[in-house]
Amino acid sequence: MISKIINYTLKVHNYFKNWRKSLIGQLLLRLWFCFILFFIIIGSIQYDALKNSLYQGVEQNLLSDYHSIRNSMYDWLGRSVLPPAKFADLRPGNFVAFYSADSKPKFIVYSYGRINQDMSTFIKQELNFNLYQKALENEPFIYTDSLNNRYMLLVQPVITTDFQNVILGYAIIGEPLYEEDLVLKNSIKTYILNALLVLLISTFLVAYALQKPLQPLLNISATARKIAGGRYDLRLPYYQKTSFEIEQLQEALNHMLSQMEAALNTERKAKENMSRFIADASHELRTPHTSIRGFLEILQRGGVEDKEILNSAHQTMLIETERLIRLTESLLTLNRLAQEEQSGEPPQQYSCSLKDVIPELLPLLNPMLGNRTLKINTYEINKEERLEAAIPDQILPLKPDELKQILFNLLNNAIQYTADNGTIEIITGTDKEKTTIAVKDNGQGIPPEDLPHIFERFFRGDRSRSRTKGQGSGLGLAIVSELVRIRGGEIKVDSALGIGSTFIISFPTVISESLPRTDLQ
Repeated sequence: MISKIINYTLKVHNYFKNWRKSLIGQLLLRLWFCFILFFIIIGSIQYDALKNSLYQGVEQNLLSDYHSIRNSMYDWLGRSVLPPAKFADLRPGNFVAFYSADSKPKFIVYSYGRINQDMSTFIKQELNFNLYQKALENEPFIYTDSLNNRYMLLVQPVITTDFQNVILGYAIIGEPLYEEDLVLKNSIKTYILNALLVLLISTFLVAYALQKPLQPLLNISATARKIAGGRYDLRLPYYQKTSFEIEQLQEALNHMLSQMEAALNTERKAKENMSRFIADASHELRTPHTSIRGFLEILQRGGVEDKEILNSAHQTMLIETERLIRLTESLLTLNRLAQEEQSGEPPQQYSCSLKDVIPELLPLLNPMLGNRTLKINTYEINKEERLEAAIPDQILPLKPDELKQILFNLLNNAIQYTADNGTIEIITGTDKEKTTIAVKDNGQGIPPEDLPHIFERFFRGDRSRSRTKGQGSGLGLAIVSELVRIRGGEIKVDSALGIGSTFIISFPTVISESLPRTDLQ
């Protein structure tokens, strides 16, 4: 039984502890504080007003009693006329105590009516110095005797009427404050009871009234708990009839949740890309390493005297080594671009022209072209004497080495997927807004399912379509895409199976000079 009581007490304590920390609890506590402060101020004002009103009435009663008994005081005190025990002119409950000139108590005259307090203590004490001072002030004052009985007193001297103004003694007209204090106590009790009743009713009304305005906050809290549990796709609902602050809070939190979800998706995608990158890089590195290791083991065994076999092994190891070098250089290029992007420094402005790059690029491409035709804006540039006239003076926001790498990767890709006697074109265009350069071929084309992934690292689609099987690493187009994006450009591809592919790169126009332009079809 005791344990049940303890458990119940703990539950009640925890409930009120949690309630006190809740928003409604905090608002109600502040409401109570304001109400209590308000009631204290108003109650104090009302109490002082009622007290002053009651005491002013008592003062008027004392002055009235003094004027009604003033003519009889000289007879009673100066002529030794026997005073009455009760005097009809006094208000009910009032009294007049007489003292001699040397402050000795003489007698007391009561009014008719019920006496609410014991006057024996009052009449037995001498007229002390304080009372004497009050007699000189001639103003009513409040006096408390040894039994804590309170009186309103008016001290008046009893003077002879023979123009000698001899003080025969003192008369203290008094009225007990029993009824006035009782009225004040009852008014305080009534006020406190009414204040508590108002506070209780207002608490229920305010708590009920706060339910609807605070409901969006409760829903926000519930949704936040679900989001904390992993539901990052949830968003806070919008309420039409709610406060402006809550609307701002909903917008800010939804914006924050969108950014957080995007960041989480980016992180997840980055992890997936990193995992795929590691797997693809491992695969790409393992193939040439395996090939080189195999030939080295053969050569290490000795006994290979056939010069043709030796030359073939050396040639194969050289090819695989060059492949490793190209793969390493591509990875280093991607890493350099990533570091440049993440450095946080403002991007530098570069510029170069096609005329600075293509003459250096052709000696590398000619051995790879074979019977294919390479054009620039319909001009065939296989013949060196026509090269200067065919190349447009087009400015791009790239380093010369970057433009050279972009063109080499795109042209190398086009050569791999274009059959003999095919045509590869470099098409340029410039207007006021953007400068474009496109590499077009009439080769095999790219399947639609591969187009969304064409610029991903190590993606090569169907390797069986490549004429140089195993030679590509799948990083060329990824490097092109990163270079174009970092320099503020855009790249896209249009392709159709059996017709060919067109890679289009566009940058904001660097210069406004009149340049040769060809509209892309």
